[in-house]
Amino acid sequence: MSNLPKVTIQLVTWNSLKYLPFTLESIFAQTYRDFQVLVIDNNSHDGTIDYIRKNYPEVAVFQNKKNLGFAKANNQGIRLLHSAYVLFCNTDIVLEKNWLELMMQNIESDKYKDVGSFCGKLLKLKPIDNEIDQTSKTNIIDSCGLVITRSRRITELGAGEESEKFNTNREIFGCSGALAIYKRETLDDCLIKTKFNSNGEYFDEDFFVYKEDVDLAWRSRLFGWKSMLIVEAVAYHVRSAAGSEHTGLMDIIKNRKKQSFFARYYSYRNHLLLLLKNEMSKNFLNDFWQIKCFEIKKAVYVLMFEIRSVQAWWEILKMLPRILAKRKEIIRKTKISYQDMAKLIQK
Repeated sequence: MSNLPKVTIQLVTWNSLKYLPFTLESIFAQTYRDFQVLVIDNNSHDGTIDYIRKNYPEVAVFQNKKNLGFAKANNQGIRLLHSAYVLFCNTDIVLEKNWLELMMQNIESDKYKDVGSFCGKLLKLKPIDNEIDQTSKTNIIDSCGLVITRSRRITELGAGEESEKFNTNREIFGCSGALAIYKRETLDDCLIKTKFNSNGEYFDEDFFVYKEDVDLAWRSRLFGWKSMLIVEAVAYHVRSAAGSEHTGLMDIIKNRKKQSFFARYYSYRNHLLLLLKNEMSKNFLNDFWQIKCFEIKKAVYVLMFEIRSVQAWWEILKMLPRILAKRKEIIRKTKISYQDMAKLIQK
């Protein structure tokens, strides 16, 4: 164990060649060097693997014969290499050279012993003709972590605001899965085993893709682990989905219309799974009217404009035994009170 690199930088690829070269270039330019890179590929057919093997032979590659989804692929990676820290990194991220060095200085300090996950300040990256250079970097925040509201809408902290507004490290609800580093002990603590999956799951494989990062963040909170924003660690993100800074109902609708049906479907379905698995009963009752209002609006919108997404309701019914088994295990392992959890919910 002591001979292993301290950090595993883990990327899940699926036809990711578009921006992957810029991501890998920024990773291998890091001033902190005690890391290894692992790519779990979900059967790409765009030359992703050929590019990695030709240009970065030091990268460990695990290839799946089909697309197993973001959650299951990440679980494969967590089990393959056993470093003390795992950095989950999207394939459209560009890190500043000192990102990992600044992050590790904070992670390994005594004041953050009870913190299980960390993220830096993630700014928007806007490629020009699919090329990324210094002019692609903006001063606009993509994410400074996750925010949960009383309606249980999950948003990105600071999205759309100028970087200067967030200049102090702070405790957050959780880290966006685009770029988040977890302690190995936190991941192991968050492993959920049920009769349906005796090997257990770190990321919930029923989610397949979308919001599995929120689920893990929420679960780690329930199990007593804090999450921290380290503002001096800066990176950049090409967000393929519409901007998460929209908060009004019409903005949300416009945002959804820009997304593919695949994205809309899994985002809607997995939001419901989040509540079924992780919501604490007393907090649900305390915020019942806010949650009910938000869910009714979404259901009406689905019925009127996204009727195909109604199948999410039937799919959840079929999945219910597995989801309830996971919920039972989560409740058993929960360490914080509903009052402490309520403090993390934005009023």
